[in-house]
Amino acid sequence: MSPWIEVTVRTASPAELAIAEALASAHARRGTAIDEAASALRAWFAEEERRAVEALRAALRAQLPQAAVELQTIAESAWGETWREHFRTQRIGRIAVVPPWERAGYRDQARVVVEIDPGQAFGTGLHPTTRRCLLALQTLTLEGCSLTDVGTGSGILAIAAARLGAAPVYACDVDPVAVRAARENVRRNGLETAVRVAACGEDLGDVPAADVVVANLTAAIIAPLAARLRALLREGGLLLLAGVVREREALVSDALAASTLRVVDRQTDGEWVTLTACAERTTP
Repeated sequence: MSPWIEVTVRTASPAELAIAEALASAHARRGTAIDEAASALRAWFAEEERRAVEALRAALRAQLPQAAVELQTIAESAWGETWREHFRTQRIGRIAVVPPWERAGYRDQARVVVEIDPGQAFGTGLHPTTRRCLLALQTLTLEGCSLTDVGTGSGILAIAAARLGAAPVYACDVDPVAVRAARENVRRNGLETAVRVAACGEDLGDVPAADVVVANLTAAIIAPLAARLRALLREGGLLLLAGVVREREALVSDALAASTLRVVDRQTDGEWVTLTACAERTTP
């Protein structure tokens, strides 16, 4: 079995930790874990992703030169156990995000259950942006609405949307590891006919339009994609955006405005911002 690379970043404040999270989300597609009490982050990379490791280190040096960064190699079996240490059942509004090793003992029938194995893809419900997206989805009337999840990661948001009544649901990612993980999670939730998972290009060229479009990415990815995300919205549709740190919010807001998208709701979780936008009506 191939070893994994674990990068630990220790910061001096919650604001710095949020910046480290955003940088890690852009480079570490195998997963991250946050220890808010210790103001520390851990990110994991496959052995063949050393370039991504160096890209993350370079980004941290540029934006958080005072952060302490440590690298170590861990066995694949230890990586799996590390995930289990951090990933327990999460209750987020009406949704319970349950890992496979706790599913048999979970008995709360009042909640919408989403079973997720983090595998090697980002998105477990632990991250503030994922939590905020799950809460935002619960405020929408999804019954009978189509939904497209751009950058699906583990598939958690697409699966939750389907559980909340959205149909059809389309989930896509540029990372083949994420596509495999999302498909497996869709299968374990018995939603193969409700949720379609596919690989997509960075230009989102083959991604279908929908009533609701979700993009839990980063500001650096969302901003240049704003016009394309606008094109994916059906008439009267909503765009749910997350993964934006406060200091990069203006970059995203400006890009949305330039693409005739109007922000109708703004929620925060620490240093993270979640935006809901709709398409401005154009006069003939």
